[in-house]
Amino acid sequence: MAVTPVMVPLVALLLSATACQDSTPSAKTPVAGRSSAAQGTVAADDRDLVIRARELDRAEKRDSARLAYVAAAEALPGIADWLYLRAAGVTPDSGARAEYYDKVRTPVARDRVRWTEALARERSGDIAGAGRAYAAVGSRINVLRLRLWPPVSDSAKAGVRDELLSFLRTSGSSAERREAIAMFDRTYPTPTAAEQLAIARSAANSGARPRAATGFAAAAKSGLLTASDNFAYGTVLFLLRRYADATSQFARVRNPPALTAAAQYQRARGQIATGNKAAARVTLRSITTAFPSDTSAAAALLLLADLATDENRDADARETLQSLIKRFPSGRHAATAHFRSGLIAFINGNHRAAAADFDAIAAGPPTGTEAAAGAYWSGRSWAALGDTAKSRGKWRAMIAREPMSYYSVMAARRLDVPVIERDTVLTATAKIPEVEEVMSRLAALREVGMDTEATFESDRIFRDAMQDKSRLLATARALAGGDQSGRSIALGRRALDELGRSPEAYRLHFPVLERETLISSSKENGLKPAFVASLIKQESSFNPRATSPVGARGLMQLMPSVGKD
Repeated sequence: MAVTPVMVPLVALLLSATACQDSTPSAKTPVAGRSSAAQGTVAADDRDLVIRARELDRAEKRDSARLAYVAAAEALPGIADWLYLRAAGVTPDSGARAEYYDKVRTPVARDRVRWTEALARERSGDIAGAGRAYAAVGSRINVLRLRLWPPVSDSAKAGVRDELLSFLRTSGSSAERREAIAMFDRTYPTPTAAEQLAIARSAANSGARPRAATGFAAAAKSGLLTASDNFAYGTVLFLLRRYADATSQFARVRNPPALTAAAQYQRARGQIATGNKAAARVTLRSITTAFPSDTSAAAALLLLADLATDENRDADARETLQSLIKRFPSGRHAATAHFRSGLIAFINGNHRAAAADFDAIAAGPPTGTEAAAGAYWSGRSWAALGDTAKSRGKWRAMIAREPMSYYSVMAARRLDVPVIERDTVLTATAKIPEVEEVMSRLAALREVGMDTEATFESDRIFRDAMQDKSRLLATARALAGGDQSGRSIALGRRALDELGRSPEAYRLHFPVLERETLISSSKENGLKPAFVASLIKQESSFNPRATSPVGARGLMQLMPSVGKD
């Protein structure tokens, strides 16, 4: 795995004793993200009462659960809003539910009242009322689900079938479309070829790749796939690592020209993935002649240059890159081509040609990864040519423009200047009562196992901070060091952009928690602490509960089998 280059040098600065305060717990310095408000604990009896209420709820002993939730709300006023909503959710009488809703005060909990009403009506058997309530909150997928509630007539079932297909074509988030696909497959086990195609298209766009592949395959047998479908099917197969099958689908695309060019490019990638680089070169060259003005031709030239570089044919690679630049001087691949061409020239000692390439990047928009890279290597090229004034000027301008860039750190080292000001004083972030209250509720909700409600709270506090810069630093620090550390990092970046490049904002965007432990453990294993901290930031954002889709866990995202070894 590759660590984003910007992380290592900046994290190294923040690891130094003069740049970052020790975040190891102590009497004087609390761990970031564990504010005093969030460190309070729920009394054991109160925690047990909530857990008992949840157990009764799951066992469908609703009246007993209601009484337990109400008792818990009276004992735990900090999270009473959520407990009253839980009580309402198991209350069959609408008037009694309304009384519980009246007790809810915080905006984040009040936002869930209508959802709770829909759930309560469904649980109490008022399916028609639940359907209306779900419609009121815009949950069409739940409306359709309830229309299939037994008993359901054949005509009603047929109507839902058509509406589900319409939903898949036009509506919903990716998660909702995946749910709709699962609902369709459960209810209608023998879809037609046309239905398989509709499902495949939706599945491809919502990340359900295996189901998309199944649907496209079924539709293909009936000859229903369009050129766009062949392209989408090939993309799904490529992502499933079925490269040979993907290549076959891309080869079927014949029109329109732009899609054909893109398909041929993806076909070449599939050929490379199967180890047939010779065929890939033929395919890529054919794109540059058959579709000379299409952007896929530029991408093909870039990939041809990569293949030449992989084979140590630097001269051929640079010639191909220069061809790309001449044919597509303002295209999106031009800056990349200039950078790679310049780097080849620099490595081979042609510093003047390198400087010309790198300076051409600076002549374009001052954005993108190539902008900082080009400025740094332009400075290196001019320094190699003996023009130190020009090289130092380029580095200073780059540092001022993009101080967080990896290349700015490297330039600062060559100039022997700091890229960020060092700070030896612990800056106290002003506490915001509303943020402290939310963190207290979050801690209590997690302690009693109400993780769904905790998610609503953390979503709201993050959204509020993103919309109100006065909350950025306080919220970022409050969320750091736990399962919301990724959001803390995002808020730290927002603070850098909106509040200025302060050491505090840098520490939040590049967190180094448990500094002493991290340094000692890294050294014991022969690793650089800055590298380990950078790896943790990239893999888990310092979230100790992080997991990946394939099962990797923890700060450094290790697979369980690796951890056992």
